[in-house]
Amino acid sequence: MRLQILQLALAAVCSTAATAKIPFYIIHNAETPSFGRPGLTPVGKQRADCCIPNVFSDWNIGLILTCTVDRDGKEGLNCPAANRTAFPLAQSLGINIATCATGDGADDDCPSNTIKKFNKSSNQSVLIVWDSTDLEDLLENVDTDASLDNDSLGLHADLILSVNPAKLKSVGQSSMNCTGLDGTA
Repeated sequence: MRLQILQLALAAVCSTAATAKIPFYIIHNAETPSFGRPGLTPVGKQRADCCIPNVFSDWNIGLILTCTVDRDGKEGLNCPAANRTAFPLAQSLGINIATCATGDGADDDCPSNTIKKFNKSSNQSVLIVWDSTDLEDLLENVDTDASLDNDSLGLHADLILSVNPAKLKSVGQSSMNCTGLDGTA
């Protein structure tokens, strides 16, 4: 009898963990040069190499998701910068970076499906590091209630969007507060 009660309790805990709605976070690539030149600026490199790993080191991140440039090279132009932004954190956490395509012909459900699949076997959070020029599509594809109509949303390299799926994908925002990089709000 005790064994059956223990098995039922364990099954309830396991099924709850598998369906838990774990918050995930979205940032975009660190600062890039003007005129569409590739790479990160010196400030962007400092944000990627020092600030982001310091900020997210204790956030229980188990998966980093970023984007890839579409096949014709027209969409996702800042995806290489997003990947460069994500790499130091992934390296410090010892995790791989997963990717989803952007642009025409891309699987719009890839970000949501990747998060759902990861959450089936983990209770860790996901950090999405995305192309700054494609944030509006990403926010739509992960079914948030966020909109880029709000001038403060998605336009600053220091912005962290916190998405809480348990509250109808509501979005909160905060600053990375990188000393020497982020100005006063």
